[in-house]
Amino acid sequence: MLVETTVKQSSFYNLLYQMIPDNHILKQIDSAIDLSFVNELLADRYCRNFGRPAKEPEMMLRIQILKYLYNLSDEQLIQDLSVNLAYKWFIGLNPEDPLPETSLLTKFRTQRLKDISMDAIITEIVRQCVERGLIKSSNGIVIDTTHIKANTIKKVPERIMKQLARNIFKAMGQEADEIPDYTQIKDPAEAKQVMKDYLEGLIEQVSEETSEEIIQAASEAKEILASDLFIEQKGIRSLVDKDARVGHKSKTQNFFGYKAEICQTTDGSLITSITVEPGSYVDGSNFKEHLEEAQKSGLKVTGVYGDKAYFRSDILNLIEEKEAQAYIPVSASAYKINEELFSYNKDSDQWFCVMGSETVKVKSKTRKRGEKKLKYLEYTFKQGPCITCPLRNECMGNSKQKSRVLTISVNTPKLYEYSQRAKTPKFLEEYRKRAKIEPKNAELKRFHGLDRAGGYGLRSITIQTKLTALAVNLKRIAKLVSALRRLNTHFSCRLHYWRLISRKKWTKGDIVAV
Repeated sequence: MLVETTVKQSSFYNLLYQMIPDNHILKQIDSAIDLSFVNELLADRYCRNFGRPAKEPEMMLRIQILKYLYNLSDEQLIQDLSVNLAYKWFIGLNPEDPLPETSLLTKFRTQRLKDISMDAIITEIVRQCVERGLIKSSNGIVIDTTHIKANTIKKVPERIMKQLARNIFKAMGQEADEIPDYTQIKDPAEAKQVMKDYLEGLIEQVSEETSEEIIQAASEAKEILASDLFIEQKGIRSLVDKDARVGHKSKTQNFFGYKAEICQTTDGSLITSITVEPGSYVDGSNFKEHLEEAQKSGLKVTGVYGDKAYFRSDILNLIEEKEAQAYIPVSASAYKINEELFSYNKDSDQWFCVMGSETVKVKSKTRKRGEKKLKYLEYTFKQGPCITCPLRNECMGNSKQKSRVLTISVNTPKLYEYSQRAKTPKFLEEYRKRAKIEPKNAELKRFHGLDRAGGYGLRSITIQTKLTALAVNLKRIAKLVSALRRLNTHFSCRLHYWRLISRKKWTKGDIVAV
């Protein structure tokens, strides 16, 4: 079911809006999705009794949708709104109505659209699509991460420390002539230490100052130096964007910026949730939140598709709790059993080696790793077969034990069962659905500007990413609406055709000829 398009504007010039074709993407979006819920959702972000009346939240959101749908700057967007009839119709203004100031667009993004609100907007739109039959309610979800380059370059610690020293001198109103020239020091380790010693000395020198600017500059430098990751080049790499971090695309490629983790449906390819973290983010850490957002939208999650990064016991257990199927390939780093040598029988809780010997006892043990206590299992094989086994050296190396002791995590038996399922043709065929998220990643980057951050800091990039996801969802919804209309038209024609045949007014040959 589609929403009836209503004309909100009342003006003599509205006759111009009749020139906009019904198959225009903005008209298809408007007919499919009701955005009026945004006014109530953001009601507590506005003051009703003081100051000038604010612009309607729904209208402001629609303007943001145009910005990210067509990848425009705020200035270009306002210019285009003044001449583009479809844009002005979409945001609900008459052709002659004045447009909001450019500054209001930034204010709306930074002050009105908090992270929670954007999540709620995306979830509600997916819920409407489920309710109106644009996508199936029983659906799988695909999850993946994509990188976003920071809007600045990464710098070596020596350069950052030099800038911190300059900031302190600037706050003191002095020239920064005394700072060591680290570029003349050949050894990088020595250069780092020289700059660190100098900056620490400078901080100590201004410790008695009472000027607010000096205290702030010194505190910033002290805070950065306090992190052990800074000197190791794994922490802050830019004073312009302090939240950006170095991440890895592969073993040989890295990037500086952020990671966006995207979750989308297998049917309909709609983004159900998206999160943004620094580039050092470990894939899957926000998986629980993604699963919850998908369920909030009214979806019954039947399967979860992801790459090897999501092969973790906590994720697999959560998927099982939700009575869904996991389609995630086995990761050798998380599951370290050599299945060419060992197999497992869950009924007898025994491991069998390739030579036919089996384990005769199992012990549950714990060991400390830092402050954590980790549980693990020790399965012991029979002594006799192990002593005379021709594969003893390959299996046990130089160990003097009489029998092999297989030490595994408490999750390994369960992961063994999963690894057997992951080899079946059904699993491999179903896993192909995971590839559906790759075009979405490319679309976000190539056509909507998500390859690079538009601002600085985690909050700014988060708002950019979620608004981009919203725009891409609406673009996808327009395609679904168009496909549904074609299907309904085809069905209506077929129905009329068979009615004519059943009434025997025309023959099938007559209709085909016509």
